[in-house]
Amino acid sequence: MNAVFPRTAIVHQILGRPEAIVVLEAPAGMGKSVILNQIARQKKLRVHADANPPKLQTNGLALWDIPPHAIAGPLPEQLLSGGSGAIIAKRPDTEIPGLPRALAYGAAHVLDREMLLVSAEEGERFFGPKQARRIMAVSGGWPLIAFRGDSFGNLSQFLRFEFLADMVDEELVDLKLLAEGAALPPRSSDGLFPIARVGQNRRLQLCAQGLSSHLSSAVEAVISERLSTPAGANAIAETYAEHARPVDAITTYQQVGFYDKALAEFNRAGGLFFIYFHGTAANDRVLAGFPASYAHQSEILVLSLALQSLKRGDISRARRLIADRFGDSANDVETVFASRTLFSREFREFRFLMLIYEDHQFSEELLATLFNLIAEFPGDAHLFRGTFYNSMLEYYIRRREFAKAEQMAQRAMHHYQSAHAPILSFYISLHQAMMALMKGDTIAARKHAMLSAKSLSEVPFETPNDMRLQALLEACVEYDGGRAESLARFLNTEIDDFSHSEIWPSLMEFTLLYGSQAMATHFSLLAARGFLDRWRVYQISNHAFQAMVSIREAIILQNANRWSEAATRLRSIGTSIDSDWVLAHPGDVSRLVDRDDISLLLAWMRQILHEQPDLPQIETLLAATLSNLSITDRQRMGVNVWLAHVHRRRRDLTKARAILLRVFEDAARLGSIAPLAEEKLFLGELLDNKRISEFLGASSSARQVIRKLRDSGHLSPVPGIRSELSRRENKILVIVSEGAANKSIAVMLGVSEATVKFHLGNVYRKLGCRTRQEAISIARATGIVG
Repeated sequence: MNAVFPRTAIVHQILGRPEAIVVLEAPAGMGKSVILNQIARQKKLRVHADANPPKLQTNGLALWDIPPHAIAGPLPEQLLSGGSGAIIAKRPDTEIPGLPRALAYGAAHVLDREMLLVSAEEGERFFGPKQARRIMAVSGGWPLIAFRGDSFGNLSQFLRFEFLADMVDEELVDLKLLAEGAALPPRSSDGLFPIARVGQNRRLQLCAQGLSSHLSSAVEAVISERLSTPAGANAIAETYAEHARPVDAITTYQQVGFYDKALAEFNRAGGLFFIYFHGTAANDRVLAGFPASYAHQSEILVLSLALQSLKRGDISRARRLIADRFGDSANDVETVFASRTLFSREFREFRFLMLIYEDHQFSEELLATLFNLIAEFPGDAHLFRGTFYNSMLEYYIRRREFAKAEQMAQRAMHHYQSAHAPILSFYISLHQAMMALMKGDTIAARKHAMLSAKSLSEVPFETPNDMRLQALLEACVEYDGGRAESLARFLNTEIDDFSHSEIWPSLMEFTLLYGSQAMATHFSLLAARGFLDRWRVYQISNHAFQAMVSIREAIILQNANRWSEAATRLRSIGTSIDSDWVLAHPGDVSRLVDRDDISLLLAWMRQILHEQPDLPQIETLLAATLSNLSITDRQRMGVNVWLAHVHRRRRDLTKARAILLRVFEDAARLGSIAPLAEEKLFLGELLDNKRISEFLGASSSARQVIRKLRDSGHLSPVPGIRSELSRRENKILVIVSEGAANKSIAVMLGVSEATVKFHLGNVYRKLGCRTRQEAISIARATGIVG
């Protein structure tokens, strides 16, 4: 510090104290010696810099600057009796015999070290108004930085040896956390960084910008030095644990091979549920610190590693991990859940969770056994009980038993909220929103999406994929309401990262449904098929998942008027359900319960409706489908559109209009148009009928839904080319676009080749073109084919 900057205010205050002894106690760099020298010049005295006390003169004033690390001599009795005065500068760890007695008698005063900091007023006087604020913000008023700045040499080394070397472990960890920005105190009223208190006896302007990098490196150096010994590492780790920093505590224990202590801390910090309280990155870091041989001996670590694999989408690795630890029987469902099983309740619950990821088909006997499992956990085992209900929630969603699923969701939410696990509460609200979308209730979905966003905002760690899940959910809610921009943007920018992370089966179905529909409508058929192909490799060995992808591909092919390709794709699935089965088993249609069986049934029903619209039993089949309690309300809307289409074909416009009006009013009440958009081909034909469109136009609710469908690109803005072509002409144009020759078309339709040429001539005339290729181009440009 330069004499150009006199500390007039503090010098005046020190000299004005009534006590015989004034002590300046502060760490190095706080300007104690400088202030003593300024007092010496003012009083024309000499500073005594020695471990032994200075010689005193009667009624005189002594200035004593005790050297660092010195063993100070006792205070002279003359100071205690008040015959003389002294101003003493010392470090906090320097003890002066006799000083406590002087303080007790009121003969001494220890100056508040905050007074040694440069005040805002001093800063403005020393540096000028323009520079003062910058310098004070950088230095926090710490004299060493304020007056020396960058000219002070190696500040990190100074802090390390002069300030941190003798600091106790607790204070050192405090300092590290403070330097990292943890639990910083608020700024003072003048906007400057406040004094940070470290322990009871140390203060330093640690929040100052000018110290941050130097302090961090110095603290890291001292901590690293202490970690080099088992005792030091143990002390640092225990301090981290006391400060609720389990990740640092665990990794510190691991660094010196204290794996039992690391595991104990891991269990205290959540155990199997550690990832849900500390995040994926922390979980990965901690699990990587246990040697494979050690982890293999611990059930909780093996299960945690398996959970890590599940959340990465690697089910096969999870199966291998538990088989290596528990034997091949760990992947045998009957053995794991047998009445005399040797597996722990924790393992069995985890294995139940794995069954959900594996999209396992549950028998009624297994379901009953699983419900017995929950009784083995006490009522306050909130995380285990919540996870059980969460798994059941997923199961009932797949079974389309939404009332039971909602019960499971509410129970899971109770336990997760009791466990203060916001990320797990987020998953429950996410599933509730998804269920609402499956039921076609966009209003309820929006409410649950708001709750899931709130829970996600309370998560104390970064969780990028869950943020993507929330973004997808919100985009799908908007899409259901007729606004496609958010979903299109998500599919354009986020889907690659999203598809390589953890997704439960119901979320896969949800993503495939909305993603393929939006891709086909707002990008292209090629983009939609590419989207599905990326997902096809996600679980290449999971036949149920492969079937789900193939069904979605068939549906978007149907909606693109590529019916032959759609039929080929449906037949490739290789199950007993095909068009022949549907026509031969009308009674069984109402009894199907499996998610994929129902989806396949509906895809074949759509195909049959296109290929054989005048089939006598088609109305009976549709009625049986509507009586199936396992189809979702969203699917029910589509089937009702088909039923209206059948009645229009039979010229019963009264029934067709009544069904459509009810469907459109339900869609308006629920705020959902996406289920209707899926049936745009049949809706387009229905709305092209003037008597139907005029009837619906009399209902404000129906008008609102139709406007949204058209505004969002799901229907043609006005009836156009489609209405000019007859059904037979439309069909021939679709088949032509698939590359079929006239002779093949004649065979498919059961007519002569001359009839095909006649209809094709009408198509050319109505489209205003001369060639096959021109007709195909116009048909694709106008949306007749994809």
